[in-house]
Formats: sequence, C-alpha cells, structure tokens
Amino acid sequence: MSDGPKTESKISIRGVTKTFGVRDANLGRRSEFTAVSEIDLEVRAGEFLTLVGPSGCGKSTLLDLVAGLTAPAAGEILLDGKPITGPGLDRGIVFQQYALFPWRTAQGNIEFGLEAKKIPKRERKERAREFLDLVGLTGFEDRYPHELSGGMRQRVAIARSLAFDPEVLLMDEPFAALDAQTRESLQEELLKIWETTGKTVIFITHGIDEAVYLGQRVAIMTSRPGRIKEIVDVEFDSRDGDLRAHPKFGEYRHHIWTRLRDEVAAAQAIEREAVGSVG
Repeated sequence: MSDGPKTESKISIRGVTKTFGVRDANLGRRSEFTAVSEIDLEVRAGEFLTLVGPSGCGKSTLLDLVAGLTAPAAGEILLDGKPITGPGLDRGIVFQQYALFPWRTAQGNIEFGLEAKKIPKRERKERAREFLDLVGLTGFEDRYPHELSGGMRQRVAIARSLAFDPEVLLMDEPFAALDAQTRESLQEELLKIWETTGKTVIFITHGIDEAVYLGQRVAIMTSRPGRIKEIVDVEFDSRDGDLRAHPKFGEYRHHIWTRLRDEVAAAQAIEREAVGSVG
C-alpha cells in the first residue's frame, strides 16, 4: 500500500540509528546493541500515525528519540525542519504508566505543565478545568489519583499533556493496562480530542485493531533492530457507526498481520536465544 499523497511534514526522521552499550556477563566484556536502525519516517502535520511491531523492536526507543529523551547514534530528527536536541514543551508525552503525581489532585496534575510555562495561576486553573471537561472529567478536579479508576487516571494524563498546548502528542501504549471496554471507550474519546485539537499524534501499540481504528496511517516495524517495513494508509468512506464492523477494517487488519507475522516469529526466536544464553 502506498505512502499516500505528499503533504507538509511535522516530524522528519532521517536515517536514525540508536545503539546501546551492554555488558556480556558470560564473556565479561561490553558490546553494542542496536535498537533501531536507519529509520526513515515522515509524520505529516496534524496526522494520527500509529506505530505497530513485535515486542522488543524499538518502538518505545523511537518515541524516546522523538521526545528528545535520548539522542540517536546516527541520523537526525527534525521538528518543523529544526533538529530535536532534547525534551521540549512542543512535545507532550503519555506513557502506559499514568505517571501522575499522587500528592496532586486531577486539576493539580494538569496544572503542572502550565506552571513550567509560567502561566498565571488564574489562567492555569481555567485551562485545567477546560481540559478536564475535554476528557470528560468535569466534577473530578479535586480527586487524587488513588481515588480515580485506571481509565480516569489516563484521561488526566492525556489532559495534562494537552493543556500546555504541545504541537505533537507522543503516546506509548497508553491504553495497554486497561480492560477492553475502557480501552475502546478511550480510543473513541482520543479520536474526538484529536479531531477537536488538530494535534499531530504518534501512537505506539501492540494491537493491530487499535492501530487500524486510530491511525490515518499505520507504520509497521520489523523485529530487532527495528526498521520501518511498510506504511499502510487507512482510509474509510465514513467513520460513522461501528468502524470495527466495516469490511475494510478486516482487510487492513489481515494485511498488517500478514506483514507482521514473520517479524513476530523472528522476535520470539531472538527472545528464546537470549533466554538460552542466560541459562
């Protein structure tokens, strides 16, 4: 399937390789481990891109590179044509773990990023309430994380990342720990938020169904070291009704799984080899 029409890139990932130094306990020496290799990927302004691949293929590593939490060993990552050299408020991050401050209320957690931008207190409160409303948590502003369900905590995390108005939202399997019903509900809410805000979103998932449901395009990664194997355009005539029941949904799912099957097998072989060497 094609890469689709060319439009302005928000994020350009060009020839990116990331290596880590690891110590071999058996040989007593250090070696180099390549997590991702020669990644080329253009993320369009305002698009929702999902990234899917086998366990250990470097999906999270790639997201960390875009976030500026780590630097590539080779290649470059550009945001609006400028190199990413570290973390910045132009990128918001939502992790699988909710990463909320337990001593802050829902509203207090959302205000945290606004404090970093030195937004006046009154405006912080107004904006925090606005984003609580956006994620459907009006009335829960004074609740602490332990008083909220997992789905609610993840809504707070999303609202916190959106409140300081980042240009890009980076999401690392944010719904993986939730039950199926909550996960599907939040998928619907996230699409509404994306349509409302027009943010550029990169969303990592293990789930092919989730990748197809959310993404305008699905980037498929190979087993380690991770590379981009294919980019699939996901196009539906309409998103009204139950998208998962649409005939094309099954076609996209089948195509992506066909492309992933060998990569998953390769990843499992690498894992067995690693376990065997330790034993």
